[in-house]
Amino acid sequence: MKRILFALAALVLLTGGAGEVPSDPSTSPTVNPHEGDAKAIEAGAKLFKRVSCHGCHGTNARGATGPDLTDDTWIRQPTDQMIFNVIKFGRKGTMMSPFKDDMVDDQIWYLVAYIRELGRQRKAEGG
Repeated sequence: MKRILFALAALVLLTGGAGEVPSDPSTSPTVNPHEGDAKAIEAGAKLFKRVSCHGCHGTNARGATGPDLTDDTWIRQPTDQMIFNVIKFGRKGTMMSPFKDDMVDDQIWYLVAYIRELGRQRKAEGG
């Protein structure tokens, strides 16, 4: 069930609806504090599997039943904060429920760092 929820949240994020996700700036930074940190990216990769993100997005996050998370040609370029908010708060009106009770903020940021790293790798491959 969580796989489906995460996939739907990512779909909304990638199609331009992420800007409407509520946020609480007092509890989370607007820039990923773990951006580029190899250990955080590794932790994000482990979480991606543990939380079952790969069930919908595929093992390389390039999509399966859920959208491709590595493609940066979206209608609205999501910021790290937008991605964080979709994971943490979910998306009202979709099956994406909040993960705020399942993961601490650092773990969510690890996922964001991992997703961003996969996007960089895709660009480096020319894809």
